[in-house]
Amino acid sequence: MGASPSATPMLANPPSLGAGPSASTTLLSTQHERLILELLPFKDSAQFQEWLNSGWVRGSWLEFYGEFLTKTRNAAEPDKTRTAQASKDAINARSQKFLVYHPDKTNWSTEDHHVRFIVTVVQDNMLKGLWSESEWKKKGIDIAKAVFEVLCFLKSSYYTIDPHPPSYSQ
Repeated sequence: MGASPSATPMLANPPSLGAGPSASTTLLSTQHERLILELLPFKDSAQFQEWLNSGWVRGSWLEFYGEFLTKTRNAAEPDKTRTAQASKDAINARSQKFLVYHPDKTNWSTEDHHVRFIVTVVQDNMLKGLWSESEWKKKGIDIAKAVFEVLCFLKSSYYTIDPHPPSYSQ
């Protein structure tokens, strides 16, 4: 498993403990980042990376990491469309389950943790002005899907595996 997320900045290719990410890992991260840039209102990769490392995303990521990733290593990825719809519904209904400051996460499903991340990132960034209320009403499901992809990007960056780990013979 990777280093603590508070100890390392959230980068497309986080530092690894060995020779570094392989060319295929770097290419995958670059392709995933390019896809996300098409879905989000950023001009370039630098703006996207700055946003990822800002409080507008980082707090939600640290919560997701601490409450889900550290406790559930092999959970299957939830369905993107269903998770995005649940996120949109939670925001529109102002669901206390996901919107309170410190929700009770007893018996939460994998999807619930993903919904919580999406809901908090969307709500925080609507406060920031990244998305407007009218934009949310028109494109809420697309925005939720884009933030789902951001979470997938962060998880894949966190789980980067060194293809050439040190061996005992070195």
